Amino acid sequence: TDSATSRKRGESQHANMFAKLTSLVTGTSLPFTLGEDKGTAWNWWTLHDATWKADGTNVSVFKAVISLSDDAKLNLARNSLKRLRGLKHPSIVSFKDSLESADRSNVTFYIVTERVMTLASFLAMDEMQGNTSEVLAWGLRAVVSGISFLTNECKLVYGSLCYNSVFVSHTLDWKLGIFDLLSEHAGMDKAMDPQPFVQGLPLVSAQYLPGEVHKKEWQLVKDGPAWGIDAWGLGCFMQELFKGSTMAAVSELRDLQSIPKGLQGDYQRLLSSQPHKRLNPAQLLQRNSFFRTKLSDIVVFLDNLLLKEEVERNRFFRSLKQALRSLPSFLIQRKILPACLSVVEFGNVSTPALQAILDLVECVGDEKYFETGVLPFILKLLASPDVSVRLLLLQSVEKFITLLSATTIEKQFYPAMQSYFKDPDPRIRDQTIKCMSLLAPKMNQKILNSSLLQHLAQLQRDPEAAIRTNTTVLISKISQFLGEASCKRILLNAFTRVLNDPVATVRNAGILALKETSQYYSEEDIARKLIPTLAPLVTDPDPSISVSSFQCLEKNFEVLKNYNKKRETELASAPPEPAAPPNPSQGNGNSAETFNMDAPLVDEWRPEAEDNNLVLGDDGGWDDDGLEDMLQGQESTTNPLSGLDDSVSQQMSELMGGGSGGSNTRSGAPMGRKHLSPPRKPSKKPMKLGATKRATKSDDAWGDLLND
Repeated sequence: TDSATSRKRGESQHANMFAKLTSLVTGTSLPFTLGEDKGTAWNWWTLHDATWKADGTNVSVFKAVISLSDDAKLNLARNSLKRLRGLKHPSIVSFKDSLESADRSNVTFYIVTERVMTLASFLAMDEMQGNTSEVLAWGLRAVVSGISFLTNECKLVYGSLCYNSVFVSHTLDWKLGIFDLLSEHAGMDKAMDPQPFVQGLPLVSAQYLPGEVHKKEWQLVKDGPAWGIDAWGLGCFMQELFKGSTMAAVSELRDLQSIPKGLQGDYQRLLSSQPHKRLNPAQLLQRNSFFRTKLSDIVVFLDNLLLKEEVERNRFFRSLKQALRSLPSFLIQRKILPACLSVVEFGNVSTPALQAILDLVECVGDEKYFETGVLPFILKLLASPDVSVRLLLLQSVEKFITLLSATTIEKQFYPAMQSYFKDPDPRIRDQTIKCMSLLAPKMNQKILNSSLLQHLAQLQRDPEAAIRTNTTVLISKISQFLGEASCKRILLNAFTRVLNDPVATVRNAGILALKETSQYYSEEDIARKLIPTLAPLVTDPDPSISVSSFQCLEKNFEVLKNYNKKRETELASAPPEPAAPPNPSQGNGNSAETFNMDAPLVDEWRPEAEDNNLVLGDDGGWDDDGLEDMLQGQESTTNPLSGLDDSVSQQMSELMGGGSGGSNTRSGAPMGRKHLSPPRKPSKKPMKLGATKRATKSDDAWGDLLND
């Protein structure tokens, strides 16, 4: 009765304690958001995906719901929580946090770890089909390493090794994850204070227990090696791993068909009936060549990279691409690349190391993984003071351009490299131009037309001829992304500007660019700007320039020819306009539309004619000053030609009216001063022939970019 009362009192105390804790950790107060149930992990534990609320990190949660009355299971669950918190090893799941909550009947345990998946789920992935040899060897090596650490270094008994107690991280590391039965090997014979392994023995299926445990010969277990129980467990795990399913009976351990030949001998030693004859897991790693694979050699070297000499490190990275050719891409993406990124993050990045990493980036097929796992590393390198690092990074953009989203380019990548357009090193400036041909298709027109074109306008004046050439070529290539309005506004000026460059390759780039972008030029621009500027290059001393310019002219002449044909066709098909009625005020009855070349000239200057007093100036424009000069000092003279030589006067008289004596034979009236209209006030600026009113805004939009 006393024992029953004491037990009830203890249960009441437990309930009160956990009731207080429950109010803190249940519902929305949990520090994580519990996600999808990934199935049973081991015994009463289930695995869930989750998200840590503080920073959005992906985590996993091991959850167990145990009755308040089951003291044995409660102790085992708490042992798992305590042990996992204190153990740190690459082959053990990384612990983050743990919680307990209780209601009136159950206790719920939460163990928060790094994001992992069950081994069964991992092996069922599509990527694993047909690519298992390297992965299984690497995974088994990690499990053996973890067991060796626990048994040889910590003198602990793991006791629950099987298919369901091994998990796989995002970087493909295999890890031990359940520690309910973890016990001190030295205390295995204590009957009064049994170890968790002894308490939980009923929970372990018989096929996973060696003979001495079946018989409960605890003294024999204690006297034997610390790895005795777990060596047997390794044999069971190998059978399940290579067979692909859990064991149902101990007799299945005799089947060697699924065990690789290189492992069969050591597999049998692990399952020896005598504990002291079982193979030490540490010796298994050292003696068996099954674990020395290409993948394991690479990862082991990376794990010890900082301890290696620089010459050895560079040699390793130079040979890495060749060594990885036989490995599946998902292994490179999820294991090798993260390992490389983690080790170079803590030291200076050498050129061979960066080259190897950028080669590995080509194997990344997941845009989301690239932006979270690789992009921060690349953005960090863009700010590197090492010219060779930045140059190599620019040269490798094509390897990951498909993984860069438009948003990432506009908000992160392009802003980080804008300073490169003005970099002191011409190699950086030149490679930046080449890089932009890859980025431009993913950039919006606003950035292209403002920021990028402004940089390119400056680079057209770069001291390096190669940079001027490539700048012109780039403008031509990205014209299709600028928008038609921008192309019509800037391209012609941008390309004709380089036609006077002293370097032939630059001039040739301008000619070819004009030819490739001819669809953006109107017939008027071709006739008034392009052809007059391009024509002199037909006689260029460089034969290639002469040929290119002539070909470009031919193409544009063809455009004008087609334009003229089109106009002729339109005029021919247009209905004739009705003839204007005769004007009685005109003596000959001829209108402007029926002007006859044989008709006599007008006999006098008419005051109502606006431009009677204009003559053709020396500059090819209409000039009214010339006529005024002719009239000055001749107001008393009836014939303005009287001051000329007689023969010249005679010829001019004949030209202007015919007949002798300076009279006009058409009207009989002499060409005297009284017949001329009064001279207008002379214009200060002679009108150009064919000139139109100049626009107030500059039409050289490309030149305006230089002034922005």
